[in-house]
Amino acid sequence: MRFGVCTGDINRFAIIKEAGYDYIEFPLVELVKMSDEAYAAFKAKVEEIGLPVESYNGFFGADLKLVGETVDYDAIAAYAEKGLSRAAALGGKVAVVGSGGARRIPDGEEYAVNFERFAKALAVCGEAAARHGMTIVVEPLNDKETNLVNSVEEGLRVSRAANHPAVKCLADFYHVFMSGESLDAVRGAGEMLAHVHLARANEDRAMPYAEDVPQCEEWAAALKACGYNARVSLEGNFLPSFEEAVVRCREIVKVFE
Repeated sequence: MRFGVCTGDINRFAIIKEAGYDYIEFPLVELVKMSDEAYAAFKAKVEEIGLPVESYNGFFGADLKLVGETVDYDAIAAYAEKGLSRAAALGGKVAVVGSGGARRIPDGEEYAVNFERFAKALAVCGEAAARHGMTIVVEPLNDKETNLVNSVEEGLRVSRAANHPAVKCLADFYHVFMSGESLDAVRGAGEMLAHVHLARANEDRAMPYAEDVPQCEEWAAALKACGYNARVSLEGNFLPSFEEAVVRCREIVKVFE
């Protein structure tokens, strides 16, 4: 198992390395926004620090829609190609499609039609991912953040509907908690589960404390039941400070090993 931390601040990369993590998870949308010059400087800094950026969250901004009548698959393909080509050059292996705003079904539109549109958009991203040796993972989000794919079970269904070998699913245990979902879908996910996000089972979405270890052990058992042995990224609020949280959690995440 490999453990990483989500951050969009390169000034925090050295802290994460010093704390003993294996990789960074960085927002893909920020990578895409960079000019060629800014990207080259970012890449040089990553190489200097010596910690790979293996995974990416924040795939799309809300402006590039993945559902709705105006969905533009050519634009999605071009965006994914630019972002994933850059990500792969930094050691990228996994890119997370959370992007609740981009996949929110417009009022009055049919669920089933937009489920299929989202699955097609994922397959388009999967084509770019496959070219660069990466995997796309769908992130189920609780219904306060979007109205499409709110559970691991639904994430597995849409990733299978995409029908592409480079499209799989993610389990974010904060969203599992917020959605009130059982761990049955995680236990039964098998090889379709390709990435994990971790924050404690509390609305504050903070990183786990010692008191949260029993809950983490339950989550770890569910992952073991489905044979998961890839990456776990800390994603949420780093309290009381970023450095204190990542140092504290490096010991706690050992329950997932």
